[in-house]
Amino acid sequence: MRVARNADELRASFDRSSQEALEAFGDGTLYLERYVERARHIEVQVLGDGAGNILHFGERDCSLQRRYQKMMEEAPAVILSEAVRRRIHQAAIDLLAPIKYRNAGTVEFLYDETREEFYFMEVNARIQVEHPVSEAICGVDLIQLQLKIAADEPIGLTQDDIRPRGHAIELRLLAEDPARDFMPSPGRLTEWEIPSGAGVRIDSAMFKGAMIPPYYDSMIGKLIVYGDDRAQAVERLQLALQDLRISGIGTNVPLLKAIARHPDIKANHIDTRWSERVLLPEFLSNIEK
Repeated sequence: MRVARNADELRASFDRSSQEALEAFGDGTLYLERYVERARHIEVQVLGDGAGNILHFGERDCSLQRRYQKMMEEAPAVILSEAVRRRIHQAAIDLLAPIKYRNAGTVEFLYDETREEFYFMEVNARIQVEHPVSEAICGVDLIQLQLKIAADEPIGLTQDDIRPRGHAIELRLLAEDPARDFMPSPGRLTEWEIPSGAGVRIDSAMFKGAMIPPYYDSMIGKLIVYGDDRAQAVERLQLALQDLRISGIGTNVPLLKAIARHPDIKANHIDTRWSERVLLPEFLSNIEK
């Protein structure tokens, strides 16, 4: 894969890339796609009843990632204009309605903030880790709605019934040790004290004394906060992290605290490579000190 920023670079890269593809795969065919320098990852939560009726539950901004894995998700994506928001919702519906999609799902897009254009990436035909933020702003239980669809029961909602309000943010709690290059950290939890209060939700099966095995995904919980607006949600996120106590294993909580208090998060100046470019160099340098 090569980035060409002008016609000369395109000419130079084309032959070289084609030759490499031919040697590696026996086929020198290439395809071109737009390179988005600083992209946002925007996705639309949908639900289909199998009869061509598709509901959307707003969009999520999942741009904060590490090694292409989501770390923080929020809804709505306040970076979008209302015109773009309507277009991206309709694009998700138009994609799934003709195939009579049946289930919860997520239609994911790459968003170019400069051009205000979005590009389709994929459909995840399932419920996803970050669905609680959509539930929070829409006041629905997506799992319950999935079960209704599976039981051939009517969903009981129209698009007009779904009125997103407020702002929600989710952080993933991982059994990973930041001081050891985020290596998995299995072991027994000697302390598990979770925050509570207005607008705070924890999704987890963990408890004091629980054993974290080394065989599975490292996620041990999700912290979700809700506020009247993004500023209040960020403030509640900071307070909730202060009250979170996990001991016995290494976790990514120190990194989550660095995220919550970073000025770029407050200003919403991030993109899909922000963590590698800004957050992690700062965070790791502080660990070394």
